[in-house]
Amino acid sequence: MRRGNFSRRFDSFMDRHLSGTVFTWRQILQMTIPYMLDNFSIMLIGMLITALISSNGVTSMAAVSLVGPITNLVVCVFNGIGAGGTVVVAQCCGMGDPRNVSRACGQVISLTVLIGVVACLPLLLFPNAVLMALYPDAEEAVLEKASVYLAGSTWSILAFTLYIGIYSVLRGLGESKKCLILSIIINVAYLLFSIVFLNWLKLDIRGSVYALVLARIMGAVCAVALLFIIHPPISLTPRHLLSFDRNLVGSTMKVSIPLGLEQIFSTCGSIVAGMFMIQLGTTAVATNAIANSLQGVLLAAASSSATLAVTVVGRCVGAGKRQEARRYTMISVYIGGILLALSALVFFPLLPLLLRQYNPTPQQAATATRLLLLSIPALFLCWPMSNTMPNALRAANDTVFPSVFSLCALWVVNIGLAYLLSIHLGLGLMGVWIALWATWAIRALGFYLRFRRLDWSDR
Repeated sequence: MRRGNFSRRFDSFMDRHLSGTVFTWRQILQMTIPYMLDNFSIMLIGMLITALISSNGVTSMAAVSLVGPITNLVVCVFNGIGAGGTVVVAQCCGMGDPRNVSRACGQVISLTVLIGVVACLPLLLFPNAVLMALYPDAEEAVLEKASVYLAGSTWSILAFTLYIGIYSVLRGLGESKKCLILSIIINVAYLLFSIVFLNWLKLDIRGSVYALVLARIMGAVCAVALLFIIHPPISLTPRHLLSFDRNLVGSTMKVSIPLGLEQIFSTCGSIVAGMFMIQLGTTAVATNAIANSLQGVLLAAASSSATLAVTVVGRCVGAGKRQEARRYTMISVYIGGILLALSALVFFPLLPLLLRQYNPTPQQAATATRLLLLSIPALFLCWPMSNTMPNALRAANDTVFPSVFSLCALWVVNIGLAYLLSIHLGLGLMGVWIALWATWAIRALGFYLRFRRLDWSDR
């Protein structure tokens, strides 16, 4: 009897706080949990792979750290298309028109692949020139390994474009379980291949390249199978992939161009940060990579709130329920905060054990620990709003402001302030992280004020 009363009270509580006319609280949880596991698996396996790479020495760690922003720059180009496509697909689902949904899915996949392939060309043709232009002060051993890693990573991106296009479509359709399956496949494959090539065969940086290429090819093949063969969620034909719908492409680009430019300039900022961090020494670059990798694990589950916001807010907007979209925006932020708190309760007691996976020197371990502990106030006060709100605003068709504001915060605070504090004022790596915390705070305040001013009336 008591169990029945508790169940009814729990249902009533969840209905009041999470249910609406577009979603029930069960549907929200059915999407949140796979998204959370998805992000967590990506970050956890990324941490393990970073640890495997670090076991090959500081030069390998530094080389991967320097190449990462360059390849991310290319990924951002077609990732922006995919993210915009997710919003458009979610809105089409809210309108309830299956034919329009199929057309939107086809456009997103073909655009993502086409633009991704074009963006890869400069790195395929001039890999060494790119590295020498960006990092002329890097050690020769680091540059040699970076050149190998850059060439291999670029080839892997060609397969990754198809994966991202299909993944973005599945996310917009609310197929969170299939997204989780894909993430587990590609990331577990990457981990297993890394163990084989790095630990067993001792191939160092070339082993990292082989693992990345094979994992992304496997991910692309599995993505095709989940969309077209195994319980396909929509009817998608070659005509949908090869046709050109001006309205759908225009709607996708309305979100994709600002977001893509934001991600591109954001990644350029990471490259600029890498250029001046070289002045702090290879050890500082490697330590920063370790701390960032661990922070990614801490934030993995909470990051799912941003993915959730795109789907639920986009579908509410597509259904003409902007008041519900407004409500679910704040619910997504709260979910991010709750998941962050739960993650922190597990993460920080395990931090010494996690650090050992990177084989750091005592100085590196102490510095990384100090940076992560000092991040706690900014994380809880600012990060959930800073991370989730811009995605919700984009899903509500406010596409330009989040990107412009994010770029201003990035270049003025995250880059400008970091350079001032770390180089000119001599704070070193601590200056870089102080600027990061300040960026979270400014983003959180700016996005919240924008959220308050936006027109959320039903139309």
